[in-house]
Amino acid sequence: MSSSGPTRTQILRLYRRYLSTAQSFSSYNFRTYFLRRSRDMFRSALLPPAQAATTSPFSKAANVTAPAVPTALVHASSSTPQPSPPPSQDQGTAEERVKAFYERAEKELDVLRRAAILNRLYQGEKLVVEQPRIIVGGGGAGAEAGTGGAGQPL
Repeated sequence: MSSSGPTRTQILRLYRRYLSTAQSFSSYNFRTYFLRRSRDMFRSALLPPAQAATTSPFSKAANVTAPAVPTALVHASSSTPQPSPPPSQDQGTAEERVKAFYERAEKELDVLRRAAILNRLYQGEKLVVEQPRIIVGGGGAGAEAGTGGAGQPL
């Protein structure tokens, strides 16, 4: 990569790889967690702070979306997320911040990939929410009433 920051295409490609890796977890809880954290991480790093706080429906912070990083799970010292400092505090230009974010996110993507591989190696049974059942009929006093309602057996 050149000395300038990453292009829009490179950032979108990295975002897609994050979502793809998060989707590759076999465990429902890990999969949904890392999908949510990936979205929050990119929103908080790339959008203006005022817009990032309002676009993330999962942010527990009132008006600040703290940067979400998978490595925070490994380090015990960072048990509580700290809000990101205001942009005026020595964070350099926007291009430098995006470049630093991109480099950090590439390293964290490798960690996420390894975690996904381990999760698939030791996968458990699927949860009930992952196994949709087709319900036939609408219940009522019709033919379904003799089989337990909604077409389900007694």
